[in-house]
Amino acid sequence: MKIIPVLILFLFAGNLKAQSRIWTRADAEKANFHVDLLPVTYTTEFSSEITKGIHAKLEEWLGSVLSVRADPGIGVFVQVLVSDKGRIDYLVFDAEQSKGYSKDSINQVLKTVFEKNAPQWQMASKPEKPFQVLTLQFFGKRIAYREVRRTDSSVTTVKEAQAFIDTLKIKRIFFNQLELTALPDEVYRFPNTEELYLSGNNLTALSIDFARLPRLKQLHLQNNKLTEKGLVLSKNKTLDILNLRENNFADIPAAARNCKKMSSLWLGGNKVKSLSNRSFRGLRQVKDLNFYKSELVVLPRGIKRMKNLEVLDLYYNRFESLPNSLTKLKKLTHLAISHNQLKTLPAKMNRLKNVHTFYAHHNRLSVLPESVAKMQKVNILDLGFNWFTNFPAEVASLQGLKELDISSNNFPDFPAKLLDIKKLDKVYLQGNPFVGKDMDIKYEHQLGVLKDKKVEVFY
Repeated sequence: MKIIPVLILFLFAGNLKAQSRIWTRADAEKANFHVDLLPVTYTTEFSSEITKGIHAKLEEWLGSVLSVRADPGIGVFVQVLVSDKGRIDYLVFDAEQSKGYSKDSINQVLKTVFEKNAPQWQMASKPEKPFQVLTLQFFGKRIAYREVRRTDSSVTTVKEAQAFIDTLKIKRIFFNQLELTALPDEVYRFPNTEELYLSGNNLTALSIDFARLPRLKQLHLQNNKLTEKGLVLSKNKTLDILNLRENNFADIPAAARNCKKMSSLWLGGNKVKSLSNRSFRGLRQVKDLNFYKSELVVLPRGIKRMKNLEVLDLYYNRFESLPNSLTKLKKLTHLAISHNQLKTLPAKMNRLKNVHTFYAHHNRLSVLPESVAKMQKVNILDLGFNWFTNFPAEVASLQGLKELDISSNNFPDFPAKLLDIKKLDKVYLQGNPFVGKDMDIKYEHQLGVLKDKKVEVFY
């Protein structure tokens, strides 16, 4: 699933009459938010029926964007403070860090859902006094650490791997957070292993012989101390996902090129400072590339070699511009360039004709290239937290656009061109100068037109 001008902490969500404050846990901490410092006391004593009701409502909201089949699973912490009128005063949330997911992307999706629903919600009957509920909602597959039932097709400790008898049954090895400094030989006792998790250890070097693990599809090495020279993978045609996040890689390791069928390569959280045109050789088959928080200043032109790339995550880097060669990735469907310092986009954005999800929030954009108007498959566009003062006409030309976020820019007036977008379902306007207490009156006509089109407007 948004560099930051000024962090706006108090946003009106849904409509201005409901002043629910929706924060990630990080934003709440920046605002010095603490329940004990509030002028109202929120009790933790209430009936079980209230708890069930809150949990059910949260499950409903979260379930609209998180799959019960998510693999790996996703946990979401939520703290809800409800007034004595039965409405939500504060909602603080945070997605758990999950393998293979961008936590910030998930939080942005969750914030959108909560901003849509929380301000509108009200209890059927008013509570006796304000109260708060803390909960952890979980969606998808849970990974068991240190525990495994004998009927499961997995092992979680080296000792258990040594003792296991029917080794052909094992398909998943969870050797996370075991303080390993080398790959245990016991791994090779299980030739049918499809997923190998070695995250959160102390590995500085790792060599894997795929001839002995001929069915290995996923290799998760997140949060170790690996470098390019320290990772050795034999040539294979089975590995699909290679997770190298949060290690010490300065470049894409040569070992990745030995994985001829790999579709996902995740390098987020590394200081990838040696990336060059040559780095992308031999990776034509990759469809999902993640450079989240990789301290990149320049994206080499060689990115164009990745002809089959569909998903590109460049969140939280230091880009001021992107190479024109980026537009040669004609199979790209998801482009995430948020939280950078971009002032412009490549001139020929129209070449990215298959992009349908485009996140560019938290940059320094004030204009868009004319070619954006021809990106007709875009149905989700997020330009929030940029430097726009005039509504970009190119956006109004996106006739397939369904969801648009232009919140926290600098639009002085309601952008009338919004009314020209035929298929729009949702639009986010919070944090702009024209959003004020008299908005319902001043822009009654424009809001009425959107309402007639059944467009959800969040301001």
